[in-house]
Amino acid sequence: MSPHLIDPPLRRPLKIFALDPMRSRGAPGGLSVDIANEVGLQPGPCGERVRVVDYDGVQKRFYEPVDLDDPAILMQGGLDPTESDPRFHQQMVYAVTMRTLENFDRALGRKITFRGDKLLLVPHAFVGPNAFFEPNLKAVCFGYFPADTERPGENIPGQPIFTCLSHDIIAHEVTHALVHRMRQRFGERTNPDVLAFHEAFSDIVAIFQHFSFPSVLRDAIRKSRGNLRRRTDLVDLAAQFGHATGRGESLRTAITKPDPQLYLSTTESHARGSILVAAVFAGFFAAYQRRVEDLMRLATGGSGVLPRGELSPDLVDRLAREAAASAQSTLTMCIRAFEYLPPVDVTFGDFLRALVTADHDLQAEAGAVERNMMVDAFRERGIYATGVGSLAEAALCWPPAPDIPLMPTEFIRQQVLSDANQLDRYARATQGAAAGALSGWAKQNAEVLGLDPTEKIDPDGFHATFRVAQTGELRVEVVAQFVQDRRDDVPELRGMPLRGGATVVASADGRVRFVIAKPLDDRERVDRQLGYVRRLDAGDPAAPWAKKDEQPKLSGQMLRLLHGAARS
Repeated sequence: MSPHLIDPPLRRPLKIFALDPMRSRGAPGGLSVDIANEVGLQPGPCGERVRVVDYDGVQKRFYEPVDLDDPAILMQGGLDPTESDPRFHQQMVYAVTMRTLENFDRALGRKITFRGDKLLLVPHAFVGPNAFFEPNLKAVCFGYFPADTERPGENIPGQPIFTCLSHDIIAHEVTHALVHRMRQRFGERTNPDVLAFHEAFSDIVAIFQHFSFPSVLRDAIRKSRGNLRRRTDLVDLAAQFGHATGRGESLRTAITKPDPQLYLSTTESHARGSILVAAVFAGFFAAYQRRVEDLMRLATGGSGVLPRGELSPDLVDRLAREAAASAQSTLTMCIRAFEYLPPVDVTFGDFLRALVTADHDLQAEAGAVERNMMVDAFRERGIYATGVGSLAEAALCWPPAPDIPLMPTEFIRQQVLSDANQLDRYARATQGAAAGALSGWAKQNAEVLGLDPTEKIDPDGFHATFRVAQTGELRVEVVAQFVQDRRDDVPELRGMPLRGGATVVASADGRVRFVIAKPLDDRERVDRQLGYVRRLDAGDPAAPWAKKDEQPKLSGQMLRLLHGAARS
């Protein structure tokens, strides 16, 4: 073997549009993002976790798949951004998806996979101003459509608009896929927060990934003079899409005024989700201001008032650096909270408690100020957690688990070793010895886990996490989810299941640290779900059972092709 062999690079630069084609004008070549280099990446691109299948459902044809390992493409860091070449569209959805997956991997301390399948990305699935995640196919389908002829905004009337060229739409829909992957029952309408959480979390990921684009971030800081609460491209979502559909503005924004009454009165999932997005962004902004206090004092001579004219490039760079670090910290905190969420019936209050618990558990001292600012931002918008006596951090954290017998230690040891070796396993504990070990343990300890011992207990997931604590030591933990349902005892739900469940967080030696439960026999929760279903019935009797969106229907031919791609 030659002593001069060179290992493949760990990272791969790829060009994308900065946010979307409309917002990238004047920036030739778009921007380059850095993603993990997959050795052996196939044309498509098709890698370990993601496969791009570019079948045009309208033209009924496959587009030539891009080969990102082609030397000519490798030499220039990927194809140049263009709206006219489907191969660049494929590159764009792949790059943004991989960047999104990496944010989840880093925050969760494990590699998210799709249970033996690859996530399919279909850049030109249909004609229509929409994009969506299709759970049965494990596919994200993107539409394309002509811009509004009367109010096209900054677009040409009637020009083709490709949702697969919007960073925000790609990141949003891929996050839908990831949320479904980790909490499949967060798609059930058990309370007004559930679908809103889906939308809000997807927007949060898309917005905070903006801060990883240096040119976009510096430009926004320069234009806003460091005030990130001003409306800029940085805090708006899907600008081209919003203009092209005649809205005259971006689809959504993270900047809204705090109004506690909105949370009490708003029910539409996107609008309600915007309240949660605004709360998280306000918490981030307060943390960012705290980080740059010293810089602003130096820049203003202690007055706090910046001089007129352009900001110093050095100041812009320093502010951008702090904003990027604070945004990444906020995004990581939000994603990490998933390990501390119940498996069913999520509320915004549950998310607040999970945020605080997850961050406190890993960095009790370092993140205290940031957590308090997040709690204040939620309070200003009327979002409170149930079952707590105050807004103190000690009250908001999920309580430590009571004394519970150890989880099956041999099973845990095997799972931890497996995950440590492969870092891509998510054992859905529904078969064989794994299911038996977990089910038996949960059955024996049902009452203390908040489960009903008379009902079937289904293990719904089990995985290990590997994270570095504030002290610098590696923390290895395991997270298990248990779910049970009851249909017959609540006739008012007309067949809609009442679900309960628990998320169990344990140390690697089997010691249970947290139990986040949603008991079946919680009368307050049952009454709340009944009241919500009655309100939905009053407006639309099919609403509790309808899909969350009116999604375009895919052709039978396309479904067969995509099913084939999923199996291959």
